[in-house]
Amino acid sequence: MLTVRPTAPNDLEALISWETERDTSMWLGETGPAWHARALADPDQEHVVATDGGTPVGFAVLAGLHRSEDVELRRIVIAPARRGTGRGRALLQAVLDWAYQQHGARTVWLDVKKHNHRARSLYESSGFTERETHGGATAEPDGTASDLVIMVHQSR
Repeated sequence: MLTVRPTAPNDLEALISWETERDTSMWLGETGPAWHARALADPDQEHVVATDGGTPVGFAVLAGLHRSEDVELRRIVIAPARRGTGRGRALLQAVLDWAYQQHGARTVWLDVKKHNHRARSLYESSGFTERETHGGATAEPDGTASDLVIMVHQSR
């Protein structure tokens, strides 16, 4: 059974290693210890780990917790060995429930690269809808620009 708990400093080594996988790093902006340290230290963000039988299988970061009723899902990552097993969908649902129940969110929003079809499919099938697209909003390692799609999930 998947459970969500606050991230502890001793979780970070594994979480950071998941982000360095090619299939993950290509979809993320900044990564690494400093990024996670800032997220953990920021009272407007919440960094959580998903565990299955006590073993970490994914993590997520929520932001904008004290600014409005619109919470941002800033990052969600599943351990590479656990992809394709339903853990991503379960973590997404758990994080949405957490945002609505623990933080009183009315909406949860995220941005995703337009060409990240796997993630967009998960988000759409979980009730997210496209709000807008920002053309050329993020730079790729090869110097090209990618569009970011803003997606929103409404509280039920």
